[in-house]
Amino acid sequence: MDETRRGFIKKGAILCAAAGLPVAFPAATSAAPKAFTMRDPKRVLILYYSQTGMTRRYARLIGCLLSELGLSVDLADMRSFEKRRLLNYDLLFVGSPVFYYDIPSNVVDCLAALPTLSGIPAAAFVSFGGPEGNQHNALCHALSLLEKRGGVAAGMAAFRSIPGYPTPNWDSANQRSGEHLPNEETYRQVRVFTDQVMDNIRQGKPIRYGSEIALREMLRMLPLVWLNKKAMGRHTVDGDACILCRTCVKVCPAAAIDPEKRRVDRDRCIACFGCLNNCPADAVVIEYRGKRLYGFPEYLKRRRITIAEPPEFQTCRFTDRSAPTDSPGGV
Repeated sequence: MDETRRGFIKKGAILCAAAGLPVAFPAATSAAPKAFTMRDPKRVLILYYSQTGMTRRYARLIGCLLSELGLSVDLADMRSFEKRRLLNYDLLFVGSPVFYYDIPSNVVDCLAALPTLSGIPAAAFVSFGGPEGNQHNALCHALSLLEKRGGVAAGMAAFRSIPGYPTPNWDSANQRSGEHLPNEETYRQVRVFTDQVMDNIRQGKPIRYGSEIALREMLRMLPLVWLNKKAMGRHTVDGDACILCRTCVKVCPAAAIDPEKRRVDRDRCIACFGCLNNCPADAVVIEYRGKRLYGFPEYLKRRRITIAEPPEFQTCRFTDRSAPTDSPGGV
């Protein structure tokens, strides 16, 4: 989120607070950890939500590392995963980006609706685009939801990526400072996290965690999505540019876009910008405070950025239930 946009949202949030809008802080501090019911897992599910591909990239790397250890690994997008199938696994990793200082509302809904986990180890990871994203508290929120479903916290980690939050020119200081990410150091952090989770499980040592008290934690309790949508003058589909590939439909977590009718349901939209950031034809039109935005693929093209991939992707194989059959990244 660039400085201009962040300032607009913060000013709006402060006005909302001054107007007396109620805020409530959900409990996100673990009680005394329960014991793992499984210390030698065999089947692992890596359940993720990703928009510009960063979270999915980390999920795939975790899958590669675990498959090298001999575990049976499935990778699945939480937008299409049948939750009842979770009963087939004895280890769960959950990955999400950080939006508006928290995990997105669709991720919250998904985790809250999981079947009972019955004491299986559960770990959470997030991708974030800048140092002020409230990523620690977002992780605490995810773990608290997993614990409410009966999971036992086995680990948590945040990995900084190139920001995927569209701004008119994609040229903020934060954007430029993250253009080299993820890099080998990022992937090293993913490897360390994966090893730590497995060590915690083998040793029977669930983790303790607790939220931090900060201004950004207060901000996330205010209607930031609503404020952002108020600043979006247009959000529609360009009928002349649209190629009806329905990519926007597949990535929208709120079922808010209809390319055939060239419309977006503004009430259902959660302002995640997934439609814009994944459209291969630049056919999604979003104007923010009078300026048209362009998506992540176009940004990478204009800046001539190639995102580095970890070497494990060249050799590992496991079941990727989220990849199309013709995907070069499917394993």
